Amino acid sequence: MPSLPIEKDIAMTPPTAPEGYRYYTPMTIRYGDMDTLGHVNNAKYLTYLEQARVSYFRDNGLWDGALSALGLIIARVTIDYKLPLTTADGTIDIWTRCNRLGNKSFDIEHQIITRRTGDAVIAATGTTVIVVFDYQKQMAIALPDAWRALLLAYEPALREA
Repeated sequence: MPSLPIEKDIAMTPPTAPEGYRYYTPMTIRYGDMDTLGHVNNAKYLTYLEQARVSYFRDNGLWDGALSALGLIIARVTIDYKLPLTTADGTIDIWTRCNRLGNKSFDIEHQIITRRTGDAVIAATGTTVIVVFDYQKQMAIALPDAWRALLLAYEPALREA
């Protein structure tokens, strides 16, 4: 299932957004994500966040999938695990937003939500600090004005900060 901003017309009813979030990626937990203890291995959460982040970038016009001399480097990732996920959770919703714009970096924040019991429950939260990087010069550079404009247009809270 593709990643969708909430406001897109879709056949299924989108989940209720956590406060401050507009974008989510539904993701099915696969058998191969499990570890020997019967729950999703902690390292798989990084993959979930990566997939949601890439979908967010593509759908918001920040990246078209092509390689270029200008890129993004992950400077830091933090994940807070709230409860274990299993295949019984089925499809989880990964909510994604940009919550900070700096000069050369920005933060992407996530909530991983399960609805196994019918109610939306936070299974994990995560934050990724991303640095804009010029691969030819091998150095961090200023966030391009076009990217800043796209993020400010999509994330109302950034305009209020």
